[in-house]
Amino acid sequence: MKRISLIALLAALVSCSTNADRPAPPASVAPDADAVRAAVQHTFDGLAAHDSTMLAAVILPDANFQRWGADSTGTWRTVNLSGSAFTSRLGQPGPAYLERTWEADVRVDGDVAVFSAPYDFWVEQTCSHCGYDAITLVRSGAVESDFRGWRIASLTYTVDASGEEACRERFAGMPASPFPAE
Repeated sequence: MKRISLIALLAALVSCSTNADRPAPPASVAPDADAVRAAVQHTFDGLAAHDSTMLAAVILPDANFQRWGADSTGTWRTVNLSGSAFTSRLGQPGPAYLERTWEADVRVDGDVAVFSAPYDFWVEQTCSHCGYDAITLVRSGAVESDFRGWRIASLTYTVDASGEEACRERFAGMPASPFPAE
């Protein structure tokens, strides 16, 4: 009798654990993740070109940009900018910029994505600072429109301006300098 009860229990467990009642897993998000990475890279390319039109193509005007870093006393401070202020400020002529990320993690859920990665930021071939980018993007535009793409809704980033060597110590995966040694 115990053996029949055990067999009946196992049969019940097996029938409950079949995939028939489970929803299908979501379709691959790889194309979406690649498009998210491309939108972030487009932003970096716009920074490098000081091109406000390129920046505005991927940054929502009411996006929230938040910079966190320590001041000279070691106190953490934040600077907040709207997407339009960021685009206007950094889309003007100025020094050469280069921002790079590595080991990026991209999560996509429908029309919302999060891109997070360590980064370094170079100004005129000098490592200005490094930190961590946390970027939220939304897929905007009507499905039937010519433009339906990923746009930045918020970007929060930390700033460590203590120099290239400190950045290398902080982020072991930081790529080599993009500029040839003199």
